Amino acid sequence: MSTSLDLMKKNMIDSQLKPIGINNENILNVFKSVPRELFLNDKLKSIAYNDGNIEIKENRWLLSSSEMARFITCVDFSKNDVILEIGAGVGYGTAILESLGSIVVGIETDDNLRNFANNILTKIGLDRAIIIEGKHNIGHIKSAPYDKIFIFGSIPAVPEKLFEQLADNGKLVCAIKDYNSTNGKAIVYTKNKGIISSSVIFETYAPEIPGFEKNKDFEF
Repeated sequence: MSTSLDLMKKNMIDSQLKPIGINNENILNVFKSVPRELFLNDKLKSIAYNDGNIEIKENRWLLSSSEMARFITCVDFSKNDVILEIGAGVGYGTAILESLGSIVVGIETDDNLRNFANNILTKIGLDRAIIIEGKHNIGHIKSAPYDKIFIFGSIPAVPEKLFEQLADNGKLVCAIKDYNSTNGKAIVYTKNKGIISSSVIFETYAPEIPGFEKNKDFEF
């Protein structure tokens, strides 16, 4: 990596993550090691490490590193974790999660984003992560149960189908937002003996993830 990218990455750690309380060395090292710029097209690489969400195509966003780190630090990880990521986009979150768990399955409806992401994951040798085609609100039952499910964005509510795919003591992290308001709340849902409980962790402006239009299958 060039000196300028090295400096931008260092500034991301020192000026974005640490000031908001992200001090877990393992998580900081993961953000240092995953080359965020590779997950962006040439026009966007220069802002890869800026502190802000990046629009990767119309109505699709790459969450800022600081906000993604806040989502990730909501839970504790095990190297044995099987993780599902919904709305994987360009695959940067998938790469971060792969470095924290055992296996990561990403779901992405957009063919172009999915193909781009899988090419980058292969290029940097992350062979325990794959992004597959599927509907965001359905998940991927074949690889369930999951120890963790992440949605790095806002949705109106969590579908019951996703809770069904959580392992016992599993956790689902996402932002819940009423789209009449400007911000949402990052929530951790925990499954214990089939019962779902929830904890609000922080307020967030995480962009909407498509494919979660409200219907009768939604709860919470």
